Amino acid sequence: MNSSRYRNILFFSLLFGLAFTACKPKQQIVYSTSPAEDKEHNEIFSDIITSEFPYSTFSAKLNMNLSTGSKSLSSKANIRIVKDNALQISIQPLFGVEMFRLFINPDTVMFLDRMNKRYVMESIVSLKDHYPVGFDFYTMQSIFTNSLFVSGKENVEVADFRKFKYSRTSDHNYYISSKDAASGIDYSFTVNGDDRITFTHLMQSEKKQSLQWGYNNFALLNELTFPHKMNVTLTSSSRKIDAELLFSDVSTNDPIQLTMHVPNGYTRTTVDEIMKIFSSKK
Repeated sequence: MNSSRYRNILFFSLLFGLAFTACKPKQQIVYSTSPAEDKEHNEIFSDIITSEFPYSTFSAKLNMNLSTGSKSLSSKANIRIVKDNALQISIQPLFGVEMFRLFINPDTVMFLDRMNKRYVMESIVSLKDHYPVGFDFYTMQSIFTNSLFVSGKENVEVADFRKFKYSRTSDHNYYISSKDAASGIDYSFTVNGDDRITFTHLMQSEKKQSLQWGYNNFALLNELTFPHKMNVTLTSSSRKIDAELLFSDVSTNDPIQLTMHVPNGYTRTTVDEIMKIFSSKK
């Protein structure tokens, strides 16, 4: 193929790509314009639950931007959830090829490092002993889908409102907080006037661990709203990781099966070894 023909093909390919992108429907962003109303505590809790995004299965594309110290990583990914059963994130830095996979179910966490042919497989119980902030399937499922959770419970009920303290923020939103007595984790939610959770915070002061999860760009989806942008900060005594998650092509209630499988020839490793991928150079 001569160079002139190659340039023409490249030009029209780029033009088509730009046109296709321009024709995609824009998200209808929904903004909260009023402060939270005065309500009884059980009513606040009930309204938050009623406003949660409904799904039996959930899937979406992600653009992920991660940074820690002097290191940064941008990647595409896919997230899939079968409610109360399993959550899987497939990280695909180049050309849709999976490099890493995170799989969580109520009992086990598995991480595949396809580049180095190694894997981590740990029970939730053992991880909670060493990394208590957020290492619980039902907590992580709720955080990724902008939902309430109650530490130690699989499902949230209106009667759980008694487990929380209630106050107002400086901008007149609700702030509800509780504590897990077993782990010492303090966890809280900021809720706006539309009964949407805009910020979730978990903190274990004794071990200096914190997980902050912010929600933005709420857009209409299935007549309810879902946050298409999430900002995450994970902090420990030795490490800080920041992440931005941009969601697109969100789909619910499609048939999904998620299974835990380690390919032949992979070597077992530890969480600490995997975390070195994100560690800063010293």
